[in-house]
This record gives sequence, C-alpha cells and structure tokens, in this order.
Amino acid sequence: MKKVEITGLVLIFVLILYRILGGMQLHVTLRVFMVLISIFYMWFGFFLFNEVKLKDLISKKRRRTFTTPQIASSILAGFIYSLCFITLVHVLEFYRGMNFLTVFSLLLNLLLILAGLFYTRYKKEYTTFFQQFTKRSIFYVLLFGFVWIVPIEKKLNVLYKEHPRFIEAYIAHMEDPDDPEKLNHLREERSAFR
Repeated sequence: MKKVEITGLVLIFVLILYRILGGMQLHVTLRVFMVLISIFYMWFGFFLFNEVKLKDLISKKRRRTFTTPQIASSILAGFIYSLCFITLVHVLEFYRGMNFLTVFSLLLNLLLILAGLFYTRYKKEYTTFFQQFTKRSIFYVLLFGFVWIVPIEKKLNVLYKEHPRFIEAYIAHMEDPDDPEKLNHLREERSAFR
C-alpha cells in the first residue's frame, strides 16, 4: 500500500509541476490522478496506515493488535487526506467553494495534528503510527496555508497564463457572481479544458 501511495504522490507532484511550467496538455490526467488518490485514501486508509493486508483481517491474533484509537484515527485520516485531494482539484479548477474547502482542509489537518499530540501526551508515547499522520498533516497545513494566502489573481496567472479569456471570465464572474450570463461565459471557457 505504501508503494502505491508514494508512486501516486510522486506522479501527482510531477504532473502539478508540469501543469505549472508546461501548460494544460496533461491537465485532465492530473485531475484523474488526484481523484484516484482521493479514492485510494478514502477506501484504503485503514490498510495503509496500519500496514494491514486483507488476509491479516482473517487472523484473530492480528485483529487483536488493533486498538480503537488506531482504527478510528486511520479511517479519519484517510477521509481527511481524501478531502485534501478533492480540495486540490477545486483549487486547480477554480471551482466554486475552493476557498472554503482550502480553509476546511487546513483546519482538519491542524485538528488531526492536535489530536495526535494530545493522544501521545496522554499515553506518554510517540509511536510511528501517529508520527505518520503528523508528517503528512504538517505538509498539508503548509500547502493549504500557502494556497490560501496567495491572491486569486496570482494563482490564475500561474495556472492559466496561456488562457487569458478564462482569467477574464473568472474575474468577471467573481465581481458579479449573481449574473447568469457571466456564469455561463465562465462555464464555456472552463469546458475548453475538458
């Protein structure tokens, strides 16, 4: 499971780098991979973070090694990291609600860090199990903090510099979000990337 995660994250990092430096040619591929890694975290968080295989669930001895905090935190972390990639899709596509999702993902990761620190202080041990959440969540807090403070115009110019019509349509829609004509124009410009 770790190899799948690392391979997926490296691929997404390369695609994001290419998206910023090279343009829109692999935009859809990037979006597909981010959705796939989101599904991976959602469905396999428990197996990934506990280093469990399906056959391990058959063994009573192996099942007894899982504690309630381990099970709950691994499933919760899988959900949070899944949401992080859905948020990144919203950020790259400039979908409605991207600012809310950015702040929400940032806060969820902060809460995950605090919960891990509280639990390890309460139990007086800092296991590698909780350390893995802390490392990932610190990265996501920094990432979403950066995404949140960078002005929208700057993000538009970095990600859509080759498509000034999309930038104009997006800014026009932001200035008057209730205008259905501007919303339709934005949808038309966005559909060119699909």
